[in-house]
Amino acid sequence: MIYRMKPTKFFIYVRKSTDETKRQVLSLDAQERELRDLVRKEKLAVCEIIEESHSAKAPGRPLFNRMLSRIENGEASGVIIWDIDRLYRNPADEGRVRWMLQRGIIECIRTPTRSYFPADAGILIAVEGGRATDFIIHHKRDVARGVHEKLLKGGWPGNSPVGYLHDRNLKNIIPDPTRSKVVLAIFESVSTGAHGLLWVSDRLAEHGIVSKGGNKWTKSQVHKLLTNQLYKGVMVWNGVTYEGKYRPIVSAELFDKVAKALRDRSKPRKCRKGHDFPLRGLFRCTCGSMITAQWAKGHGGLYRYYRCTRKAGACSEPYLSEKSLAAQCASLLRPVGISNDQATLLRQIVADEAASAARATEAERLKNAERLTIIQEQLNRLTSSYAREIIDEDGFKSATAELVNEKVALKHEKSRLQKTGSSYWIEPTNEFINTLEAAGKIDVSNSPQEISELMRKIGTNRLISRKTVSFNFSPPYDFTSAFLAETRVTSDSSPVPQSPLSGQSSVWCPGADSNRYAFRHRLLRPACLPIPPPGQSGGRPRDTGRPPRARK
Repeated sequence: MIYRMKPTKFFIYVRKSTDETKRQVLSLDAQERELRDLVRKEKLAVCEIIEESHSAKAPGRPLFNRMLSRIENGEASGVIIWDIDRLYRNPADEGRVRWMLQRGIIECIRTPTRSYFPADAGILIAVEGGRATDFIIHHKRDVARGVHEKLLKGGWPGNSPVGYLHDRNLKNIIPDPTRSKVVLAIFESVSTGAHGLLWVSDRLAEHGIVSKGGNKWTKSQVHKLLTNQLYKGVMVWNGVTYEGKYRPIVSAELFDKVAKALRDRSKPRKCRKGHDFPLRGLFRCTCGSMITAQWAKGHGGLYRYYRCTRKAGACSEPYLSEKSLAAQCASLLRPVGISNDQATLLRQIVADEAASAARATEAERLKNAERLTIIQEQLNRLTSSYAREIIDEDGFKSATAELVNEKVALKHEKSRLQKTGSSYWIEPTNEFINTLEAAGKIDVSNSPQEISELMRKIGTNRLISRKTVSFNFSPPYDFTSAFLAETRVTSDSSPVPQSPLSGQSSVWCPGADSNRYAFRHRLLRPACLPIPPPGQSGGRPRDTGRPPRARK
């Protein structure tokens, strides 16, 4: 076959790799300017200029493939490029171009420094193509090694998620002063279980956090944000877990709460917006169905009534007015109610207990540091075993993820101890006392919404049978009701000499020592709150049910 030495038409092809912004030889404009000078100097005929921003390390460039197809259809017979690596950097594209050049479909490939003709489709073009492909192979290996080294040092090599910024000096991510607060507030709100993914999308949009197209985030994007372990200081790269050496936005406990809230909302009950019935959804009927509510007219007014939904079948349970239901609930809540003076006394006990617990914080810190050292040694041994092929890759990833998550949790605990000491139980305990105080103030005249909130906190197994309300007290309120009843009976039947606390509570003061002991060792550490390790102040003692004997 005879080849023409001067093709009649050329395509000018300029390419820039979008994922190699730090290693560009020339931009698209610079390449085009140089190639136009070559065309003008040698008076070459150009069919079209094709610009493409796409990496050539893998096949699949749309404009490049379309250009070769047009050459096969006879629209042009040559290509002008800046360098051979602008044309291809993978064996698949190289083979297609070399085959077209060898058959004369491509008559010439021109660069500013040399020309390639069909006679060069053998070893010359193979060497040039091998150089371009070899660069990709070595570059990929170098990048992977650099990424792995950065991950081992605790740096994040990927794009910074919402709420973080890349710091060039630290070569790591740091919390964004503004958006990190938005992310933290969203995690705290979602952890309550009251908000879903669309609510988060709306809140993000209010703060200007939207997609590239200006639209609100989709539910999948929001879910990815709320489950991104980067926010708690854990990095997952190619299935391997690493510890991040940057400041996390959320704590491990808050992250776990959000994960639980997302699981609980994954299959929500479908309900339509309706009227405001504050006591609906609290009780079950004896037949097993839920109790619902409706409006009813009678005696010249409009009233709210509660009835069985009859989802389980026919039911003869009568209707119950909201006023009667609220009155029964208030009556059943009173056994756990305390007065303002009693609440003040309990808060003083909490303050005394907190002061005592603070003295044991140092031992807890030492134990935390010891456990962190052990975990780091285990991680080192695990890495060594994997390097010596003692364990397989799946076992290495699984064990590493477990240890790194535990290490991050311990580091969060260490940070918490440095900030709050052993006072983590004070806030929930004061909330517990506030609930008891609110129950002491409850009355039929109270808003049904307040009664409903107390019922959800205090009661469990709530039931309505023949217009009668019943429920069990959930821990620790089950002990509270029995303790308060016993205290009141004791104070009424056997008065004792006045104590220094007698002016604070007419009911509790005769048994002040007993109250202080019981609430310190049983109510201040209710079942729903964390219990410190044995040997620390505030630990759970052997409960005899009686206050300690006075020393002789």
